[in-house]
Amino acid sequence: MKPIDQSRTSRRPRRGHALPETERRRHAVMLRVNDAELAEIDARRGIYDRGEFLRMALFGMTQARPRPAMVIPTLNQSAWLELSRSASNLNQFARHLNEAGIQLGDLPQIIILLNQFRDALIGVRLTEDMDDES
Repeated sequence: MKPIDQSRTSRRPRRGHALPETERRRHAVMLRVNDAELAEIDARRGIYDRGEFLRMALFGMTQARPRPAMVIPTLNQSAWLELSRSASNLNQFARHLNEAGIQLGDLPQIIILLNQFRDALIGVRLTEDMDDES
């Protein structure tokens, strides 16, 4: 067996990659191993995922095949950045609620805040905002 070049990093395929029809992996093969065999696989695979390492070993590859790069249009990049900030804020809000607990009296205010957050995400202009501008 050829030695495997472990200087290459392993990258999991991302959703949305459109591989050519001939390269799509549609079949799963299950392999059962005992504890000693699993330890041997883990010791040899280095930086590669187990499946990727076994595929490389089976087909005599010394490094993983490069994955196609995902190109994100500039417009989507800016939207992604803006959305990630909002998602981060929402996660912090949810974490605070989980740690502090929700009191029954707080629920109507939380619902109002979440509806305002949703409206801001989808670009709805609130009637109060329109009244302030006139």
